[in-house]
Amino acid sequence: MVHYLVNMKNILSMKYIKWYNKYNNLYVIIKKYNNIKVIIFIIKMIIYLVTCDKTSYILPATIYLYKKFYRDTPLIRILGFKKPILPDWENVEFISMAPKQETIQKWSKYIHDYLITLEDELIFFALDDFFPIDYINKECLSYVSDYMKNNNVGFCNVSQEPSSCKKRNEVDEILFDESYFVYKRKKNINYQLVLQPGIWNRKYLIEALSIDITPWQFELYRTGWANNNNNYYNIATSNLPKENHTCLMPYSEQSSLSSKWTGYISVLGLKHEIVENMIKNKLLNKEKLIIGAWQNFVLWNKDFNENDLLLLSKKQSHGHWYSLYNKYYT
Repeated sequence: MVHYLVNMKNILSMKYIKWYNKYNNLYVIIKKYNNIKVIIFIIKMIIYLVTCDKTSYILPATIYLYKKFYRDTPLIRILGFKKPILPDWENVEFISMAPKQETIQKWSKYIHDYLITLEDELIFFALDDFFPIDYINKECLSYVSDYMKNNNVGFCNVSQEPSSCKKRNEVDEILFDESYFVYKRKKNINYQLVLQPGIWNRKYLIEALSIDITPWQFELYRTGWANNNNNYYNIATSNLPKENHTCLMPYSEQSSLSSKWTGYISVLGLKHEIVENMIKNKLLNKEKLIIGAWQNFVLWNKDFNENDLLLLSKKQSHGHWYSLYNKYYT
């Protein structure tokens, strides 16, 4: 029996048989390709969600959305401290990085010290309170994964923001522009690194986390480091203003939790039927839900529509909300 390495674009065109292991992060494709029987083993990226004792209550909602929008969900690993109460879902692991978090100033050290124990080349990494709002683009995921493994890419921003809009002027080179859009980001730009959902070269992320830093400091202080790092460059998948919703994985750019709206959970961008189902399944408390963020929000209600979003977007320079989320309120 002969084993061949086949380009991911060719794999996507095959009809195949899949076999999954326990954690659904390894599968086998068996198919004839050019009259040759091909057996391909592919390891799917593990999703790492970082939490803390203060915010871990949001995890059931976040995990639910990953499982909904990432079909054939791979293993989800939660990195935290005290083990939270979670639904009995398959393919979800909890890793305690320490019995308790001694100080937020060493937030990066806890994660750094765990990541150096792994061997993964690429990981999907995010904070616990960013909600996916639409299905992952698997063709784009396959392209990005393959590209990152064969080039010196440190980080791929998977969603709409930061974007390829002309005002940001961050597109260095368009890598792919057909059914999805991928571009190389320039150096010397704002938000070169973000903690919103993204795909990381693990070694690059370890280096980014190699100093003691808080999550709020990370995007500000390590962006300069990334802009000056000549060993890696970064890529992204947003296509403004044409087809921004075809990015690798749309999510709400506003975190669901924040000290700016303490006591509430923002569901900006989530379709009403999804929110209603999460309320029904006791993953969200209806009385604590808002649409919006900062001081610019309304209490969630299922009658909120595209026109309401437009009015909300016109306040306090949040005009981009309409372009990002109107699809979900029509």
